[in-house]
Amino acid sequence: MNNKSPINWKKIFSSSLLIALFTVVCISIPAPAPARVYLELDSPNLRRIPLAVAPLQPLCGANTNAEIARKGRRILIDDLEFSTFFEVLQDTTTFLEKPKSCSLAPGTFDYSNWSLIGAELLVKAGYSVSGKTIVAEFRLYDTVEGKMLVGKRYRSRTRNMRLLFHKFTNLIVEKITGLPGEFTAKVAFCGRVKGEPAQELYTCDYDGYELRKITSNRSINVSPAWSHDTNKLVYTSYRNHNPDLYMIDFTRGKEVLLSRRKGINAAADWSTDDQQLTLMQRYKDHSEITIINSSSGKLIRRLTNSPANQASPCWSPDNRRIAFVSDRSGTPHIYVAAITGGPWQRLTTVDAYNADPDWSDYNDKIVFTSRIDGTFQICTIGSDGSQYRQLTYAQSNCEVPCWSPNGRHILFTKKINHVRQLMVMDEKGRNLKQLTYDKIEKKGPSWSANR
Repeated sequence: MNNKSPINWKKIFSSSLLIALFTVVCISIPAPAPARVYLELDSPNLRRIPLAVAPLQPLCGANTNAEIARKGRRILIDDLEFSTFFEVLQDTTTFLEKPKSCSLAPGTFDYSNWSLIGAELLVKAGYSVSGKTIVAEFRLYDTVEGKMLVGKRYRSRTRNMRLLFHKFTNLIVEKITGLPGEFTAKVAFCGRVKGEPAQELYTCDYDGYELRKITSNRSINVSPAWSHDTNKLVYTSYRNHNPDLYMIDFTRGKEVLLSRRKGINAAADWSTDDQQLTLMQRYKDHSEITIINSSSGKLIRRLTNSPANQASPCWSPDNRRIAFVSDRSGTPHIYVAAITGGPWQRLTTVDAYNADPDWSDYNDKIVFTSRIDGTFQICTIGSDGSQYRQLTYAQSNCEVPCWSPNGRHILFTKKINHVRQLMVMDEKGRNLKQLTYDKIEKKGPSWSANR
């Protein structure tokens, strides 16, 4: 059943269609010798690799564009610093090299000019702008071994410049760590403007830029969740006086009503193959966890059957288990159950109120909200109930956490100056950063995979 809407999702979210936005030309690199191990991610003493980002320069035959050069270099630096893997050397007054060539190729510069200032890695980038089109070339070099690690050339509309630069920093992280980057991901959240009754859906880039309003149904909308291919977004809306589950398909530019079971259809989460959704639905006088087909909304399985309330389900990375919240013990705790049935495993044992679980694809940990001494904090726990860890110690509530695409960061909301803002920290609770500063009250963020 389609629900017509004045929102043009294809236009709003066209940046998710990479093929339509830019062309990528891969620059061939000779077969390398045995790969150097740059970072041991499991090391307890993980160091940041010194990396220099050279000033951007126009490609051969191109005109200088100081604004593009400044913005492009800033995006590279911000992404790489955010990753926490690099110590970015960005003070150009300490650089020994004075660019003499418009080429970025090996042999056009001296590696020692960079290794002498402590840079083990070097990013070089060049650009040309013609009308509304930008061409950018990128190189990542190992200055110690004197070789190029990654080379790319992109063509894009200038309005998509940020996405273009994020694509290359994703490649840098993947080359050095083996993990995907986080920088082309999108964040969806519910937002309310002060004084307005409606709570609409919004999206922004991982760093808070490119804020866009996705719905305009003038209702209460909650619990957005991205599909793993990033082309779809499910959410719950009260527009028809019942919390019904809707799906926005950005590639087709349409919205579908998936489930309107009387009572509640909320807190949906996608299976890793995007074929199924788990969510909470109303049965008699309480909520249970179910699994439905993500295309038709047809019920596949009722996972739980208990007189207690169940809520906020999320899939395990292997699609075999689901973590969820239940108050069967008297207060909400996190449980895990196999999708084929069987006994539940209770994970949380400390504190009186635990909610909002999200299961990482990379470290087999579940992040969740826990009320500790009257304030909601962010905690993590292993999927077997071990390694419980409190990450925040804030004076105001920290709520509804979710993992980044590579499991290295956690996104959540926190009230700052009377407005809930998007916050992010690394998986150990360090490097806390505020992403948004506007007056929109934010709830229920969801971090997509990379586009």
